[in-house]
Amino acid sequence: MIARPLVALLFVAGCAAAPAWEKAGGDTATRDKDLAACQQELRFTSDEARRRDTRVAAARGELAPGRGTGYEALRGDIDASAQRRRDSRALTDCMQAKGYTSVP
Repeated sequence: MIARPLVALLFVAGCAAAPAWEKAGGDTATRDKDLAACQQELRFTSDEARRRDTRVAAARGELAPGRGTGYEALRGDIDASAQRRRDSRALTDCMQAKGYTSVP
């Protein structure tokens, strides 16, 4: 039974690897600066989304103390996974808009 969690961990670790970015005629310093700019933009938009989601959850009464079930924890994990996918896509979009392509 221990193999299932190990496989899941390895799968997640493999998915978490950041792509390398290249651009014709681009140098490392410029790439690093562009990547940092995209990551900063992503942090800002993610923070804004979290604040919005917290306000909505509070308005619905979903943040009441002591409310915690296995289902809510699972929903939180699923939401976090979906957020990571959205963040990854947003970073890719930002770098591609700057003329980069991802390389394995």
